[in-house]
Amino acid sequence: MSSPTSTVEKGIRRRLPPPLNRMGLFEPYIKDGKKITEIVRLNPVEVFLAGFIPPMFGSVSAIAIALIFHNDEISNYNWQCGRARLPSLSRIINLPVERTFWQLFLLFHVPIRVVELITGFSRYKRMRNVNYKRVWLYELSRYLYFVVGLLELIFLSGLSIIGERENIQVHVIFFYVFGICGIVHMISNIFCHAHSLYYLNPYGRLSYYLKILFTSLYVLSTPILIASFLLYWRKCITWAYDVFALCEYSGVFLNICFHGCAFFDIRYKVTFSVRKIEDAVQNEPTKQQQVEAIPEKH
Repeated sequence: MSSPTSTVEKGIRRRLPPPLNRMGLFEPYIKDGKKITEIVRLNPVEVFLAGFIPPMFGSVSAIAIALIFHNDEISNYNWQCGRARLPSLSRIINLPVERTFWQLFLLFHVPIRVVELITGFSRYKRMRNVNYKRVWLYELSRYLYFVVGLLELIFLSGLSIIGERENIQVHVIFFYVFGICGIVHMISNIFCHAHSLYYLNPYGRLSYYLKILFTSLYVLSTPILIASFLLYWRKCITWAYDVFALCEYSGVFLNICFHGCAFFDIRYKVTFSVRKIEDAVQNEPTKQQQVEAIPEKH
């Protein structure tokens, strides 16, 4: 009789990951004719924090400094319909100190967000739920997630660099296009999440429901923002401008919190590493391990 094998199928070779060295990195190994050497490995949680904390700190700092220390300066405008209590975000980042905090920390996280987008775009392809049959719709959402996500970062950078004092028309256009891109990116992200293995526990469903919550609040705040803006400038209702400013503040925080859900998407699931890939030299010794086929026993 043949003995059952639980780890290796009979007659099939399987490659195991190469062993780790004392630095916790993979030993050089050969795959598809290429020699792969791992140079450095990054903790995914640390990468996430580097992309989440700076924009949160920069936005909170800019708003807090403006309201506490520069309240007179941001309120000393030619108010057409009466002086409002809260300034818009555009006026806050127009001040020198607040602008420094905003640009320094918001722009710092942009490259890390690009890495997040590339990682998500690649992993969503590999982790699609095979039971979902509308592959074309899933792929469309995956590309929207990536392309619109990049546009969101471009317009965020644009509105941070080009403020009211440089060109108010361009700044306003960038601000609203950034908001539209944010909504499209969030919806496409949720759709891909729902139809991929990201949805699985332990953190998949928690991340999914948090994304829906933040996106719903973000979308609901948009008509309130537009309506309050029109009420102030066309009907001269003073308190409407305060509502408009609060919608701007909350929109920024909701956007950051939505992207903060990436913590649950990458924790225990992703490893970031930098590897050197070169052509393998024939007969070069490596520490690659293989499991040979287990012969049948009779």
